[in-house]
Amino acid sequence: MAENTPKKSPPLLLVGLALAAAGIAAYFALRSPAPVAPPPPAPVAKTEPAAPQDAPLPPAEQRDTTVRGQLADVSPGLAPYLGQKDLLERWVQVGNSLAEDRSPREPLSFLPSPGKFVVSGGKIDPRSYARYDWFGNLVTSVDAKKFASAVRTLKPLLTTAYHSLGYPNQSVDELARRSLGRLIRAPVVDGPVEVTEAGALYKYKDAKLESLGPVEKHLLRMGPKNEKAVQQKASEVLEALGLPQPTAKQP
Repeated sequence: MAENTPKKSPPLLLVGLALAAAGIAAYFALRSPAPVAPPPPAPVAKTEPAAPQDAPLPPAEQRDTTVRGQLADVSPGLAPYLGQKDLLERWVQVGNSLAEDRSPREPLSFLPSPGKFVVSGGKIDPRSYARYDWFGNLVTSVDAKKFASAVRTLKPLLTTAYHSLGYPNQSVDELARRSLGRLIRAPVVDGPVEVTEAGALYKYKDAKLESLGPVEKHLLRMGPKNEKAVQQKASEVLEALGLPQPTAKQP
C-alpha cells in the first residue's frame, strides 16, 4: 500500500512564489546603479551684435562745403584757411598725427611759413617765438563750445574718415582725448632755452627737451606764451566735448 503524502495547499504555494519573486526583484533593484542624469545642454554661443556701419561719405566737394558751414562761426580767423580741399580728411589726419606724436606738417602744409629760426648767444631768440604769434592768436579766437558743437554734428563723417585711415572701430572721441591731451601735457619752458648746432640744425642742450617727440618740440619752438594759448584752448575743447582732462604734464 503506497504511503500517503500530504499535499500543500495551492494558495500557500502561490504566496510563496510571489514572496520569492518580490525578494529577487528587490535584490537586483538595490544592486543596480542609480540612473545617470542626462548631460546639461551645451552652452549657446552668444552672438556679438554687428558693428554699426560707417556713414557713407558724400562727394568730396559736398564734404568740404559741409565742413566749411559747420566751422564758419567757430572763429573769424579760420575763414582764410577754409577754402582748402579735403578738409574732413585733413582734420582727422592732424588729430591722428598729434595722437601718435608725429608732425602734422603735411595736412597743414597750406599754413604760411613761420619764417627763419633765430638763435642768439646759444639761446632761442624771442623773435623766433614771435613768428608764431599769429597762430597763437588764431587758436585763442576759437570758440570752444561752437567747435564742440561742430564736432558733434560732423561726428558720423569724422568717424568714417578716421576709419578710412586704417583704424576701424576706433572712436573719434578717443582720438580727440589723445591728441588734445598730448598738447596739454607738453612741457613749457618759461625761461631761456639753450640750443647747440648740429650741422644745419639745432638741438636742445637739455637732454630731457631733446628727447621729446616732434609734437612737443613744435610747441616749444612756438614759445611759452603761444604754447600756453594752445594748451588752454585744447583744455577748453576737451571740456566742451565732455571728455576727461589729462592727469599730468610731462616732466
